[in-house]
Amino acid sequence: MAGETRWGKRSRLDDPDQARNHILSATYHVVTNKGVDKTTISEIAKQAKVSRPTIYRYFDSRDEIIQCLLNKRQGDFFERMYEETLRYRNDFPRLVEELLCFAQQFAARNRASDLVSGPNAGRMVNYFPSDEAERHFAKILDEPYQNYRYTTGNVVDLESLKGFLGVMMLSIRLYPYKNHETLRNQLQAIMALGRTASREESTKTFDSLKKNTMRNSR
Repeated sequence: MAGETRWGKRSRLDDPDQARNHILSATYHVVTNKGVDKTTISEIAKQAKVSRPTIYRYFDSRDEIIQCLLNKRQGDFFERMYEETLRYRNDFPRLVEELLCFAQQFAARNRASDLVSGPNAGRMVNYFPSDEAERHFAKILDEPYQNYRYTTGNVVDLESLKGFLGVMMLSIRLYPYKNHETLRNQLQAIMALGRTASREESTKTFDSLKKNTMRNSR
C-alpha cells in the first residue's frame, strides 16, 4: 500500500521521513552500544532490519547518517537546555552559569546514552555541527545579552562567550564533574573574580575623572 512502511527482515521503507527516522534510531542504538568506530552500514542495516541498498536510498554514507543523528540529538539537547533555563533570561550572568550546570546534569543523567560520552568520548568531535550550535546559542543568549547590556552598560564579546560555552559544554559531557556543586562553586569563583575586576576598573575610571575635574577647575 502506498505510504506504508513495511518492516521486517531486509524490508523496504516507503515513507521518506519515517524511513530516515527509523534508520537514525537504529544508528543511535548501534553507536551507543558498540561505539562510533564499530558503527558500519552493515550493522545499521542489521539493527534496522533493512537491506544495505535501503540504507543508501536515504543516506549517501555512514558519515552522513552519523552527522544527521548528531544534529538531531544536539537539537534535542539545546531545546531542553532552553526550556530549563527560561527562568534565568533576565539575569544574564546567572543564565551563563545555569547553561553549564545544565550540561553537567545532562551528562550525569545520560551518561550511558549520550552520544559524546562513554565509548564515543572524543570520537564524535569531527561530527559536531558548528553552524547548528551557533543557531541554538543565538536563540538562548542573544536577547538576554542585549537586555543585560542595556540595563547594566556592560559589554561582553558575545561570540567569544558562545565559543567558550560550546567548548566547556563538550568538555563537561566528555568528562563530567563528580558532583554538580563543584562545577557551580568554580563558576561562581570565576564570576566573582570578574566582578572584582569590573569594580576595580570602575574605581580607576572614577578616580581619573575626579582628577581631571579637579585639574580643570584650577
